[in-house]
Amino acid sequence: MNFFDSLLEDVTTSLASYPAADKSFRADEAWEDVGRNEVILQRESAYELDGIGFNLITGQNVGEDRVTVIGPDLDRLHGGTYARITVLELHDVDDEQEAYKLIKKLEYVKYHFFPKGYMIRSATRGHKEAVRVSKDAIQAGISFAKVGNLLIRKLKEHPAVKRVHVIFVTDPAVNYAHLEEVAGKNRDITETLNHVMNSVNFDCNTCNLKPICDEVEGMKELHFKKGMG
Repeated sequence: MNFFDSLLEDVTTSLASYPAADKSFRADEAWEDVGRNEVILQRESAYELDGIGFNLITGQNVGEDRVTVIGPDLDRLHGGTYARITVLELHDVDDEQEAYKLIKKLEYVKYHFFPKGYMIRSATRGHKEAVRVSKDAIQAGISFAKVGNLLIRKLKEHPAVKRVHVIFVTDPAVNYAHLEEVAGKNRDITETLNHVMNSVNFDCNTCNLKPICDEVEGMKELHFKKGMG
Protein backbone atom coordinates (compact mmCIF):
# COMPACT_ATOMS: atom_id res chain seq x y z
CA MET A 1 0.00 0.00 0.00
CA ASN A 2 2.26 2.75 -1.32
CA PHE A 3 -0.31 5.17 -2.73
CA PHE A 4 0.16 7.59 0.17
CA ASP A 5 3.96 7.46 0.44
CA SER A 6 4.54 10.71 -1.47
CA LEU A 7 2.25 12.49 1.00
CA LEU A 8 4.16 11.01 3.93
CA GLU A 9 7.41 12.27 2.41
CA ASP A 10 5.84 15.69 1.93
CA VAL A 11 4.69 15.90 5.56
CA THR A 12 8.05 14.69 6.86
CA THR A 13 9.92 17.28 4.80
CA SER A 14 7.62 20.17 5.68
CA LEU A 15 7.87 19.50 9.43
CA ALA A 16 11.56 18.56 9.58
CA SER A 17 12.84 22.04 10.47
CA TYR A 18 10.63 22.50 13.56
CA PRO A 19 11.66 21.46 17.08
CA ALA A 20 9.91 18.24 18.05
CA ALA A 21 9.52 16.17 21.21
CA ASP A 22 9.26 12.39 20.80
CA LYS A 23 7.85 9.97 23.36
CA SER A 24 7.82 6.20 22.94
CA PHE A 25 4.45 4.47 23.20
CA ARG A 26 3.54 3.34 26.69
CA ALA A 27 0.21 1.53 26.93
CA ASP A 28 0.20 1.99 30.71
CA GLU A 29 0.45 5.77 30.26
CA ALA A 30 -2.53 6.07 27.94
CA TRP A 31 -5.11 8.65 28.95
CA GLU A 32 -8.45 7.34 30.22
CA ASP A 33 -11.08 6.50 27.60
CA VAL A 34 -14.58 7.27 28.90
CA GLY A 35 -16.19 4.96 26.31
CA ARG A 36 -18.64 7.48 24.90
CA ASN A 37 -18.75 10.94 23.39
CA GLU A 38 -18.25 13.30 26.33
CA VAL A 39 -19.88 16.73 26.09
CA ILE A 40 -17.69 19.50 27.51
CA LEU A 41 -19.70 22.67 28.09
CA GLN A 42 -18.20 26.09 27.39
CA ARG A 43 -17.93 26.89 31.11
CA GLU A 44 -16.00 23.64 31.66
CA SER A 45 -13.63 24.27 28.77
CA ALA A 46 -10.06 25.51 29.12
CA TYR A 47 -9.83 26.25 25.38
CA GLU A 48 -10.51 24.90 21.90
CA LEU A 49 -8.21 23.85 19.09
CA ASP A 50 -9.40 24.02 15.50
CA GLY A 51 -7.64 22.30 12.66
CA ILE A 52 -7.26 19.04 10.80
CA GLY A 53 -6.77 15.38 11.55
CA PHE A 54 -5.97 12.58 9.12
CA ASN A 55 -4.30 9.19 8.72
CA LEU A 56 -1.47 8.36 6.34
CA ILE A 57 -1.19 4.67 5.42
CA THR A 58 2.17 3.16 4.46
CA GLY A 59 4.03 -0.09 4.14
CA GLN A 60 7.30 1.67 4.99
CA ASN A 61 9.01 1.24 8.34
CA VAL A 62 7.93 4.21 10.46
CA GLY A 63 10.16 3.30 13.40
CA GLU A 64 8.88 2.55 16.89
CA ASP A 65 5.36 3.29 18.08
CA ARG A 66 5.56 6.86 19.35
CA VAL A 67 3.99 10.28 19.75
CA THR A 68 5.65 13.43 18.41
CA VAL A 69 4.65 16.92 19.53
CA ILE A 70 5.68 19.92 17.43
CA GLY A 71 4.87 23.04 19.41
CA PRO A 72 3.43 23.67 22.88
CA ASP A 73 1.79 20.76 24.72
CA LEU A 74 -1.77 20.84 26.05
CA ASP A 75 -0.81 22.40 29.40
CA ARG A 76 0.80 25.41 27.65
CA LEU A 77 -1.90 26.17 25.11
CA HIS A 78 -4.74 28.67 25.21
CA GLY A 79 -6.41 27.69 21.96
CA GLY A 80 -5.44 28.13 18.33
CA THR A 81 -4.75 25.94 15.31
CA TYR A 82 -3.55 22.37 15.43
CA ALA A 83 -3.04 19.28 13.31
CA ARG A 84 -3.08 15.57 14.08
CA ILE A 85 -1.33 13.31 11.60
CA THR A 86 -1.41 9.58 12.31
CA VAL A 87 1.05 7.51 10.30
CA LEU A 88 0.06 3.84 10.15
CA GLU A 89 2.48 1.16 9.03
CA LEU A 90 0.55 -1.92 7.97
CA HIS A 91 1.61 -5.52 7.64
CA ASP A 92 1.61 -6.73 4.04
CA VAL A 93 -1.92 -6.98 2.66
CA ASP A 94 -1.86 -8.80 -0.67
CA ASP A 95 -5.46 -8.19 -1.67
CA GLU A 96 -6.19 -4.58 -2.72
CA GLN A 97 -9.87 -4.85 -1.82
CA GLU A 98 -8.99 -5.94 1.71
CA ALA A 99 -6.41 -3.16 1.97
CA TYR A 100 -9.01 -0.57 1.01
CA LYS A 101 -11.51 -1.94 3.55
CA LEU A 102 -8.79 -1.73 6.19
CA ILE A 103 -8.08 1.93 5.35
CA LYS A 104 -11.75 2.77 5.87
CA LYS A 105 -11.96 0.72 9.06
CA LEU A 106 -8.94 2.50 10.53
CA GLU A 107 -10.43 5.87 9.59
CA TYR A 108 -13.49 5.05 11.70
CA VAL A 109 -11.36 4.56 14.82
CA LYS A 110 -11.45 8.35 15.39
CA TYR A 111 -15.21 8.03 15.98
CA HIS A 112 -14.61 5.45 18.75
CA PHE A 113 -11.89 7.31 20.60
CA PHE A 114 -13.03 9.20 23.70
CA PRO A 115 -10.22 10.66 25.87
CA LYS A 116 -11.55 12.01 29.17
CA GLY A 117 -11.85 15.79 29.08
CA TYR A 118 -10.80 15.94 25.40
CA MET A 119 -13.87 16.30 23.19
CA ILE A 120 -13.15 15.66 19.51
CA ARG A 121 -15.44 16.87 16.76
CA SER A 122 -14.56 15.32 13.40
CA ALA A 123 -16.21 15.94 10.06
CA THR A 124 -17.99 12.86 8.73
CA ARG A 125 -16.47 13.70 5.36
CA GLY A 126 -13.14 15.39 5.01
CA HIS A 127 -10.37 16.12 7.47
CA LYS A 128 -11.59 18.97 9.67
CA GLU A 129 -11.06 18.23 13.35
CA ALA A 130 -11.69 20.37 16.43
CA VAL A 131 -10.84 19.63 20.05
CA ARG A 132 -12.26 21.12 23.25
CA VAL A 133 -10.10 20.50 26.33
CA SER A 134 -11.63 20.68 29.80
CA LYS A 135 -10.16 22.58 32.76
CA ASP A 136 -10.33 19.38 34.83
CA ALA A 137 -8.26 17.47 32.26
CA ILE A 138 -5.57 20.16 32.31
CA GLN A 139 -5.44 20.02 36.11
CA ALA A 140 -5.26 16.20 35.97
CA GLY A 141 -2.18 16.32 33.73
CA ILE A 142 -3.48 15.52 30.27
CA SER A 143 -0.85 15.68 27.53
CA PHE A 144 -0.60 14.90 23.83
CA ALA A 145 1.62 11.92 24.67
CA LYS A 146 -1.09 10.40 26.88
CA VAL A 147 -3.84 11.09 24.33
CA GLY A 148 -1.61 9.71 21.58
CA ASN A 149 -0.89 6.58 23.61
CA LEU A 150 -4.62 5.95 23.85
CA LEU A 151 -5.03 6.41 20.09
CA ILE A 152 -2.12 4.06 19.35
CA ARG A 153 -3.59 1.46 21.69
CA LYS A 154 -6.95 1.69 19.89
CA LEU A 155 -5.40 1.43 16.44
CA LYS A 156 -3.23 -1.54 17.38
CA GLU A 157 -6.31 -3.53 18.27
CA HIS A 158 -6.40 -4.18 14.51
CA PRO A 159 -3.95 -7.03 13.75
CA ALA A 160 -2.96 -5.53 10.38
CA VAL A 161 -1.48 -2.46 12.10
CA LYS A 162 2.24 -2.95 12.67
CA ARG A 163 3.42 0.44 13.98
CA VAL A 164 1.84 3.83 14.66
CA HIS A 165 3.40 7.29 14.77
CA VAL A 166 1.04 10.04 15.97
CA ILE A 167 2.13 13.62 15.27
CA PHE A 168 0.45 16.57 17.01
CA VAL A 169 1.31 20.01 15.63
CA THR A 170 0.60 23.28 17.49
CA ASP A 171 3.59 25.42 16.52
CA PRO A 172 2.09 28.67 15.12
CA ALA A 173 4.96 28.97 12.63
CA VAL A 174 3.96 25.77 10.79
CA ASN A 175 2.34 26.14 7.38
CA TYR A 176 -1.08 24.70 8.25
CA ALA A 177 -2.47 25.61 4.83
CA HIS A 178 0.07 23.23 3.28
CA LEU A 179 -0.84 20.45 5.73
CA GLU A 180 -4.48 20.99 4.79
CA GLU A 181 -3.54 20.58 1.12
CA VAL A 182 -1.85 17.27 1.97
CA ALA A 183 -4.95 16.19 3.89
CA GLY A 184 -7.07 17.05 0.85
CA LYS A 185 -4.86 14.98 -1.45
CA ASN A 186 -5.04 12.14 1.07
CA ARG A 187 -8.84 12.28 0.87
CA ASP A 188 -8.74 12.40 -2.95
CA ILE A 189 -6.55 9.30 -3.13
CA THR A 190 -8.90 7.42 -0.80
CA GLU A 191 -11.91 8.44 -2.90
CA THR A 192 -10.10 7.31 -6.05
CA LEU A 193 -9.41 3.93 -4.44
CA ASN A 194 -13.10 3.69 -3.63
CA HIS A 195 -13.89 4.49 -7.27
CA VAL A 196 -11.48 1.83 -8.54
CA MET A 197 -12.53 -0.86 -6.08
CA ASN A 198 -16.20 -0.42 -6.93
CA SER A 199 -15.49 -0.52 -10.69
CA VAL A 200 -17.60 2.58 -11.21
CA ASN A 201 -16.11 3.88 -14.43
CA PHE A 202 -13.16 2.71 -16.48
CA ASP A 203 -13.33 5.31 -19.21
CA CYS A 204 -10.39 7.51 -18.23
CA ASN A 205 -11.40 10.23 -20.71
CA THR A 206 -14.63 10.94 -18.83
CA CYS A 207 -13.45 10.29 -15.26
CA ASN A 208 -13.00 13.35 -13.03
CA LEU A 209 -10.49 11.40 -10.91
CA LYS A 210 -8.08 10.90 -13.80
CA PRO A 211 -5.57 13.49 -12.41
CA ILE A 212 -5.16 11.39 -9.26
CA CYS A 213 -4.59 8.21 -11.30
CA ASP A 214 -2.01 10.08 -13.37
CA GLU A 215 -0.24 11.52 -10.34
CA VAL A 216 -0.20 8.62 -7.87
CA GLU A 217 2.26 5.86 -8.64
CA GLY A 218 0.55 2.49 -9.06
CA MET A 219 -3.01 3.84 -9.14
CA LYS A 220 -3.43 3.62 -12.90
CA GLU A 221 -2.06 0.05 -12.93
CA LEU A 222 -4.55 -0.92 -10.21
CA HIS A 223 -7.33 0.77 -12.17
CA PHE A 224 -6.68 -1.27 -15.29
CA LYS A 225 -6.10 -4.44 -13.27
CA LYS A 226 -9.55 -4.08 -11.70
CA GLY A 227 -11.08 -3.25 -15.07
CA MET A 228 -9.65 -6.37 -16.64
CA GLY A 229 -10.72 -8.44 -13.64
